[in-house]
Amino acid sequence: MVFLTPECSSRVQISQPDPQTPSGALIDVPRYLGNLPLRVWKKMRDIIQNTPVILEPNTAHPHLVLSDELTSVKWNWNKQPLPDNPERFDWHPCVLGSEGFNSGTHCWDVEVKQSSDWILGVTTASNQRKGRDFYKTGVWSVWYDQYSLSKQPVFGFRVEQQLDRVRVYLDYDGGTVSFSDPVTNTHLHTFTSNFNETLFPFFCCYTIFTLRILPLRTW
Repeated sequence: MVFLTPECSSRVQISQPDPQTPSGALIDVPRYLGNLPLRVWKKMRDIIQNTPVILEPNTAHPHLVLSDELTSVKWNWNKQPLPDNPERFDWHPCVLGSEGFNSGTHCWDVEVKQSSDWILGVTTASNQRKGRDFYKTGVWSVWYDQYSLSKQPVFGFRVEQQLDRVRVYLDYDGGTVSFSDPVTNTHLHTFTSNFNETLFPFFCCYTIFTLRILPLRTW
């Protein structure tokens, strides 16, 4: 048996840590806040990755305003002082997607429920963006005009009723561009063609109400 002197006993008692009270449901605030920016970044990254089309600001007409995340567009009466670069539309209020497609199948949904005048579809990379001739060739689109101000057949297929959403489905290799109403699962129109160059999504907005590209639902 080992006997401790009073002095040793005192030292042993001092060297032992005080018992800690379990924290239960309390949050480790420094650790939580330290991870918060990372969590926010990951959330934003997931949103961007799930959005099938991102807008290309260098192509946007000066009267169009894009959201910070480049997934929505609307008309603004004030013309923005933007550089007149070759890629930018200067007559039709259009903007292209940032990525072109030359193979495979691609699909994106656009929320249009607030807009009374819009055009959606795909166009060739070489199509003229300056002046009025954009819709004369290399465009496959559907359009809606609530007040029947535009009746030009060159715009593509006219949608007669106001919709909440429009789905664009491009089958490049199969040579088709299809449009449908994903809310009611109703087919609107299908174009058939022999694609031989890169195609870009395009969005044309004539009102102050927003056209919004919706994230893909992966759950």
